[in-house]
Amino acid sequence: MNTAAARQDTAAERTPRGGPRIDPLLADRVTEALLLAGLPVGYGGHGPGVQLRPARPFDDSDDCAGLIALHWEPGPRLAAAAAMEEFQQPASAAGRVVTSSMQNALAEFLPAFGIEVEAGRLDGETRVGRTSGPAPATGQDAGRDTAAPAGARPQDLGIGAHVVDAVRRTAALAGLPVADHLHAPGITLAPCRPVDDGDDTTGVADLRWNPSRRLSAAADGDTPAAERAARARTAVQDAMRHAFGAVLGACGLDLQWCRPSALPYQLRAYGAAEQPPVRH
Repeated sequence: MNTAAARQDTAAERTPRGGPRIDPLLADRVTEALLLAGLPVGYGGHGPGVQLRPARPFDDSDDCAGLIALHWEPGPRLAAAAAMEEFQQPASAAGRVVTSSMQNALAEFLPAFGIEVEAGRLDGETRVGRTSGPAPATGQDAGRDTAAPAGARPQDLGIGAHVVDAVRRTAALAGLPVADHLHAPGITLAPCRPVDDGDDTTGVADLRWNPSRRLSAAADGDTPAAERAARARTAVQDAMRHAFGAVLGACGLDLQWCRPSALPYQLRAYGAAEQPPVRH
């Protein structure tokens, strides 16, 4: 066993001074931000999504009592397949990509909600230390979302049925929600604008991310807090889009970034990859 692995094993056996409990106020603040971002939260350590765990001390000088370690749990099929494989096999590798990419996304957007995150630690934890500012005001309980206005479904927009199916399957492996239509929270599928006359985008989807309706409504409002909510929404959308570009590819989606000079970036989904990590 190498030195780093030995230190991680030793740290895993430690209990933070003051007990393993996490600060309930900090946990509520983090959970609220995650729900506003449109992400699932795995309560009680169960289910796919973000799990909040007590931070574990890396060494004897690491006083982390009350702090939170964020962990992303993929969907049950990928988690089960990865648990049955050795380290370098496809499902195990995909699970690591999913977990690390999603935890990186959390570290990118949570500061926009006034939550400080420490990522890239030697022990692998993505740790929430404290809050550093007010959360975006939404005027509603974060546990309840407003109804999304009616929108066109991907099939109604000309997205290929095989593309829609592939996105849903790979997102389920990763533990990510897929929006039913363009205004719903989750991964959205929109038609791709061709770059030039020779760019055939028939049936291809451009993937983006919608946060909760509460956050979007606050960002589009005319209150003093709208600007802060808009910054949080942009941070969530950018971080999540970058993350599931890697995540869905690892889970078996054939996709590619397209960066046309006169158009916004596109994350194009073409269908299922030839060698998915888990066979359906």
